[in-house]
Amino acid sequence: MLIKKVLALTDGSELSRNALRYASEICRLHEAELFLLTVVDKVPSYVDAEINHEIFEKMEEVLRTEVATCAGYCETAGVGCRSEVRHGIPYEEIVNYAKEIDADMIVMATHGHSGLSHILLGSVAEKVVRHAPCPVLTVRPKGKDWGIDRPGSCPV
Repeated sequence: MLIKKVLALTDGSELSRNALRYASEICRLHEAELFLLTVVDKVPSYVDAEINHEIFEKMEEVLRTEVATCAGYCETAGVGCRSEVRHGIPYEEIVNYAKEIDADMIVMATHGHSGLSHILLGSVAEKVVRHAPCPVLTVRPKGKDWGIDRPGSCPV
């Protein structure tokens, strides 16, 4: 199987940064292109529109900074990277973007929610795995570390 396009996801968490390390190493080994995506979640309709606007502008600003930081990490690792910020329901945007770019693989963190929090919050990773047009590598919070070094002094 040729891997030429890898979609990696970031939400600003340490877990997603760890998954990015795997994605960039896969890209480096396969000489593949990395597409980095973050999704600003759709706002519930019951949230006050004025408050909502301020909060989500700040959240988007933080996520854009995160995407730029992660793209810098990829450059340091010697991997070509394109980045995108989208708005909507996360798993839908991820699956749609994977289809748009014809991704060969999706790499994402799973936050490891279980029990009631999993039932209430759902699992973006689980929904992506179910609906993705390509294989999905999920990186667990306390999974095995493959010993992938972080290049330079990059904060990722």
